Amino acid sequence: MKILGTLVVLGLCLITVLSPCSGQNISRNEIKGIDAYVKTVDAIRRKRKTAELIFADTSGPTDETEKWRKFPSERALERLRKQSETYSIAYNWLNGGKIVASNFTLFSPSGDWVKYVYHYFRADGTLARVESDYRTFNGDFMVVRSRYFDRMGKQIHQTAKFLDLKTRKPKDASAGVMGDDADATDFYASVEKLPFAHLLKK
Repeated sequence: MKILGTLVVLGLCLITVLSPCSGQNISRNEIKGIDAYVKTVDAIRRKRKTAELIFADTSGPTDETEKWRKFPSERALERLRKQSETYSIAYNWLNGGKIVASNFTLFSPSGDWVKYVYHYFRADGTLARVESDYRTFNGDFMVVRSRYFDRMGKQIHQTAKFLDLKTRKPKDASAGVMGDDADATDFYASVEKLPFAHLLKK
């Protein structure tokens, strides 16, 4: 009985020790799978070069609601921007008729910062990975973040790099970076939640 009790305790200890490791292995494998998928999407973007769907928020800086509009080409968007600037633009690439990449360019009327947000969506519309590249003249910082998500929308991994805006070398940001928010929700968890999703049905 004493030996059996010892074996049971050992078994419980093994389960306790191994369980987190198996979870970590699943996450690691999922991250590798996401990275591999991102490479295929990047290949689509490089091959097609020009975005297939272009949207921009045409509301003014003081407007309370966004006014997203679809543009037939980058040239059409640039024509609008010569008359009235737009501070949120989204370039989208398709695969099988579905959005797999949605790249946002966000900037301020003052021009002292710009943020690029690159979404990678799975075929089912869920977000696989999002990368943000925030650049600001306030302290000359560049903050690059990557976030990974499972199919349920749960974040499973993230990375962050703080770089000098000019040299691109690592730079201390222990006091934080003005305008950067690690918990910023300026990305979208699915294609359905994109701010111009209602225009995709037209």
